[in-house]
Amino acid sequence: MNMALYTRDFSGTGIKTPFDQMRANAMINAKHDVRGMSIINFNINAFLQQARHDDLYYILCQWAVEPIKRSPSKFKRYPEAGERALHKRARALKNNFVKTPHMPDWLAETALEMMHSAIEEEMFALCPELKKSHINIA
Repeated sequence: MNMALYTRDFSGTGIKTPFDQMRANAMINAKHDVRGMSIINFNINAFLQQARHDDLYYILCQWAVEPIKRSPSKFKRYPEAGERALHKRARALKNNFVKTPHMPDWLAETALEMMHSAIEEEMFALCPELKKSHINIA
């Protein structure tokens, strides 16, 4: 069973109901594999209405940096490789979204940009010696 390592605080978001919190946690904890992508695709529908896009971006950014929160020492030891891996993971999620008929391409592209920013911010906070935007994310 995949348990969160800490209690998430969704204050400041529209993620209020226990059901929304359950969906958000399922997405954030999803692995970077076929099963994880299926979990994200299944739960994302609740956040696709325009009024929920900020919540969706928040969740996806949390998903993008979750590996840092689970293994900060590993990312601190190998920051460049870790950051490249996270950007690759985010691109894989975006590519998965592009194949999904109910996900607009512009939404997937915006989510990717926001995930990249979240990764850079989290990595810079963990390893201040890293320069922002030093990794080629293309």
